[in-house]
Amino acid sequence: MRRTVAILLMLIMCTVCTGCADITELGDRAIIQLAAIDHEDGQYRLSALLFSAGGSGGTIDATKSNVIKVTGSGKTLGEAVKQLSLTDGKDIYMSESKLLVFGSGFEDADIISVLNMLYRDMRCSLNTPICCAERAELLTDMEFTEGMTSAEKPYSMILNAYLTGVSPYTTLLDVLADDMGGRKTLIPSFAEGKNGSGMTTDKDGRTVVLDGARLIVDGKLGIHADNEETSGFMLLSEGSDGMPLNYMLDEGELTCEAYNIKVEQDDKGYPQIEASFRTRTGQKLTEEQEQQARKELDSMARAGLSLWREAQ
Repeated sequence: MRRTVAILLMLIMCTVCTGCADITELGDRAIIQLAAIDHEDGQYRLSALLFSAGGSGGTIDATKSNVIKVTGSGKTLGEAVKQLSLTDGKDIYMSESKLLVFGSGFEDADIISVLNMLYRDMRCSLNTPICCAERAELLTDMEFTEGMTSAEKPYSMILNAYLTGVSPYTTLLDVLADDMGGRKTLIPSFAEGKNGSGMTTDKDGRTVVLDGARLIVDGKLGIHADNEETSGFMLLSEGSDGMPLNYMLDEGELTCEAYNIKVEQDDKGYPQIEASFRTRTGQKLTEEQEQQARKELDSMARAGLSLWREAQ
């Protein structure tokens, strides 16, 4: 009995000591919401949106005033992280990051080594979504009016596009697993745009928009696909159960959804597509509407065929 009690006490002490070994107060942490990494002239530039604790007692005040942009640079990403930490004066905390963005220079620099460093050293979650932009820092310059922080809007744009079947949703784990398996990975791509609808605080309406996708090949950013090619790739790779379609008839532009999509390859390796169609409110299409919608679906498949083959 005494031995059992002693063992239990030892286990409790180990648990308590382990939990206290690496305590960092919330107020001493810089919580990265979005990390954007560019690589130019042999230097890594890390731009981050930090959600730091505010108020008394280290509590978080959920306001945009707690989100700041901080940058660091160095010959290694570790040096850039250290400079960023020194600038903010707090320990960097990446397990809550909503998005990782890779930008200019990663056509030559290795993405896989960066992801391994972020996962092993910075404790970045394997579930963190990955995307790219011609200039990654662009996404940290935007002040979106939607969401509690400016990192939430680009994340929701990726998620919504994925749920409608027109763009990939790719995580850190996906990229690392594909690399280990010798596979290519498609990640969503952003570009600068204008909307004028108040999505951001920019007086000229400057914002970012999803601009197709790029393949990661051998750890580097490869070919860029436009929105139609990306949608076609998602269709051919059966990345979605449904696909929104826009098509033209005499009455103008109409919308519908293709569903129950099945993709098979013929003897020559060309994809053959079968699908059902309905309006966005669930009604059946007329014969003329379905015929035109099917043409649009075939056109989308043809647009994505080259990218689909490249990714095989």
